[in-house]
Parts: sequence; C-alpha cells; structure tokens
Amino acid sequence: MKTNTLTAITLAFATFVGITDDASAQAYPARSIKIVLPFAAGSPTDAMLRVIVAPLAKRLGQNVIVDNKPGTTDLIGTEFASKATPDGYTLLFGTNTTQVANRYFFKNLPYDGEKDFAPVAIVGGVPHVLGVNPSLQVNSVPELIVYARANPARISFPYANSTTRITGSTFRVMTQANLVEVPYKAYGQAVTDLLGGQTQMMFIDFTTGLSHIRAGKLKALGVTPDRSARLPGVVAIKEVLPGFEIVNWNGLFAPIGTPKKIIERLNREMAAVLEMPDVQKQIDATGYELLRQMTPTEFGKYIAAESVHWGKLAKSAGIDPE
Repeated sequence: MKTNTLTAITLAFATFVGITDDASAQAYPARSIKIVLPFAAGSPTDAMLRVIVAPLAKRLGQNVIVDNKPGTTDLIGTEFASKATPDGYTLLFGTNTTQVANRYFFKNLPYDGEKDFAPVAIVGGVPHVLGVNPSLQVNSVPELIVYARANPARISFPYANSTTRITGSTFRVMTQANLVEVPYKAYGQAVTDLLGGQTQMMFIDFTTGLSHIRAGKLKALGVTPDRSARLPGVVAIKEVLPGFEIVNWNGLFAPIGTPKKIIERLNREMAAVLEMPDVQKQIDATGYELLRQMTPTEFGKYIAAESVHWGKLAKSAGIDPE
C-alpha cells in the first residue's frame, strides 16, 4: 500500500513538473534574454553575434542582450553560462574552442562542453588563411615547407587560442618541419607581432586577415578548410597536405536541462533569422560563412563527431592538456 502511494505521489509530481515546464515553454520568452559571449567586445565572434541579436529579438518579442565575459581562454564566460538556470533566459554563444577543443588543452576544465550544454543552433564558421610576413621569401605552401625544412627553427608561428594552435601544430607535424610555437595571451598582439616580423607565419581567421592581405601586409599561401572566392587563386591546404581540414564554427547553446520546447523554439527562430538576405549579407561582411542549418539533435551529433576529430588532431600534434 505504501509502495503504491509513493508511486502515485512520484507520478503526480513528475506530471506537475511536466505541466510546469510546458507552461513555461508556452509563455517563453516573458522577459529579456541574455546571450553570454566568452570573448571580448569587438572580436570577430562578437561582430557576428551582433548581426543576429536585433532580428532575433524582433522575432521573439523581447530584448536580446549580449553579455561579454572574456578571459582565461574563454573559460570564464563559458563556465558562467554552464551554471545558469536552465530556463532559456541565459544562453551561450559558443565555438568549437569552448565546446570541443578546450577539453584537449586543459586538464581541469571547469565545465563539460557536451554534458553541460544543450545544442540549440549552429550558425557559421570562419575560414583560416595561412599568412606569412612579406619578408619571408616564399610564395606557396610547397615553398614554405621546403624552406622550413632547410632552415630548422627559423620560422615561428604565434597562437592565442585553440584553433590557431591546432592549425599551426598540425601543419608542423604533417610537414615534419621544425617550426617554433610562440604562445600569446591576446589574439590581437599575436597578429601585431606577425605583421611586425617578430613571427613569420600564422593561421589567421578571414575576419582579421583579409584586410592585411589586401593591403600587402601579409602574403596568403593557403586556406582551410576549402578554397574561397574571397581569395581567388589561393589553394586549400588540403590540396597540398591531404587530410588537413580544420573547421572553425560557432553556435547557440543552452544550459543542460532547458525545456525541449524552448530549445526547439530558439532553433526555429535562429533558422528564420539566418535566412534573411540582409542578415546573410552582414554576416558575409564579417568574414564568416553560414553553415548548413541543423536541428538541435543534428547539431549534437555534429559536435560529437567534431570532438573525436579534434581529439585526433590534438594527439597527432603532440598537445598535452595543461
């Protein structure tokens, strides 16, 4: 009898919680939504996100606020979002770095990119270009490889995040060249020193690199993952080094436990926003490229596959968590 009573109470409670969640989802959003961005204002990812927030707010009928929380290789903002109440009012604009790569770079990561977040919507990616200082007398990827092998430790590359590190390290391993890795705390300073000749090569995102390339301050030797109309005639590095394919992506995430209906609503609204011609035009101007839209489930499977891929990259590059 007691068992039956306890079962009935448990079922009643579960039903009540389910009804409450459904009611919350139906009323969502009832107030402003905050999107945590673990990068500084003015960064490439910040520029892209700000293209999206105004039309998203209009569709949702509530303000959407960008909350920049940079610091500690994007750990601060991501950890903050992972601990937020899972009600759809605090979201994360994460990247391949925050959700996947960081686990291979840090031993004591204060969050789990897959277990602590529910995928909402993938947005876009930014290609990277292998740029070299003009003082380096090479004009193609094969010439760079030959020079680097003939001049061990004469070429250095800076990195300031997981993507710039993994691309440079993978290039070093695949070419069997003795390249010097130089860590930086700030991406902007890494680029400044590349332009100044303190370092010689870098895998730099299109958002940052294109203006310097067009001004003749950098030479573009190759791009990843694919050739780009923005740099006609520049080869994809995988054409020279088969298997060299690294994609930098970003998307919207919610703390785990956020009601499914809220996640589905956000996914639909994001898809509608990203179909707007004006939004597409503005995103293109930032240097980013929109990726094929996915359901939350598809996005989750994509992240799982990316985690395996980045794990292999980190292992082959000899990168140990710090």
